[in-house]
Amino acid sequence: MKVIIHAGCAKNGSTAFQTLMHRIGPALADHGVYYPPAVLGHRDFAERAYVDDYAWVDRVMADAQARSATTLLISSEHFQNMLCQKVYGVGIAFAFRERGAEEVRYVFSVRDPFDYFESIYAEAAKWFPISFEQAANAALRQGSFWTSWQGLVPVAYAFNYATVFREFRDYLAAVDPAITLDCWELSDFAQGFAGRRILETAGVGDDVLRQIEAGLASGQITIVRNQRSSAQDIETLHAQQYLFGTAVLPSLAAEKSNQLEPVANLVAQIAETKLHHINSQREAFRARFADRFANWRECLSQIEGGCR
Repeated sequence: MKVIIHAGCAKNGSTAFQTLMHRIGPALADHGVYYPPAVLGHRDFAERAYVDDYAWVDRVMADAQARSATTLLISSEHFQNMLCQKVYGVGIAFAFRERGAEEVRYVFSVRDPFDYFESIYAEAAKWFPISFEQAANAALRQGSFWTSWQGLVPVAYAFNYATVFREFRDYLAAVDPAITLDCWELSDFAQGFAGRRILETAGVGDDVLRQIEAGLASGQITIVRNQRSSAQDIETLHAQQYLFGTAVLPSLAAEKSNQLEPVANLVAQIAETKLHHINSQREAFRARFADRFANWRECLSQIEGGCR
């Protein structure tokens, strides 16, 4: 049996793929692919592996074997932490290998580092009072970067794909040639719908893939896509935090306060000023990201079957 672990990267189509698999996963068992039931991916598997708890591996392998599956497919962007902790990735793979898996393949998707930065920032800015400039400069000048899902992490973990994936691939190859890594650009990962290339790799046939694509197009199959907060919403939140220490507009609206209009106007003025400043800097930051991480595509699969 082959095991495929879709391990991220976060903000690269994971939610869309996982909600798709929640809907179509059971039907794929008839085509040799077993996807353990999950509404939104297998975060619990990733978190249990952190503490060397692999009882879940026994269970999902037994379930896959009971269904005569040829491929076991798992998905959670929370496995992405193995990029920082390589031994964690090896531990998971060994757990599957010891239980009969002939191959364990990790699959990641990535995208242009500046686009990825803007997506990460839009999420992190809802939780951390950090400005666009502060976040961009942290990625460009410092050794660490804030993400909403993991806190402070090395910049390489978030943006320097060429280095981090090469090191991880070489590490896996030295440990066990049956543990492999694929790294695809987000557009390749999707190929019509989120995760199509993963399903192809898992052995799902073209006829079934076309049926899935048709179901998505017609609305018969529905999926969830994370909606990025707009720059306007982020700076409106930050303006409230700057002026009042918290987001006051919702409570003022709920109270029908006569202070709502003047406060909203003041917040909007500050937000618009900040947005103008950000927009004047955006292309300069994009150019700096392009220079700092110029070789990011070196990690991408150049031939079928792996990162080269």
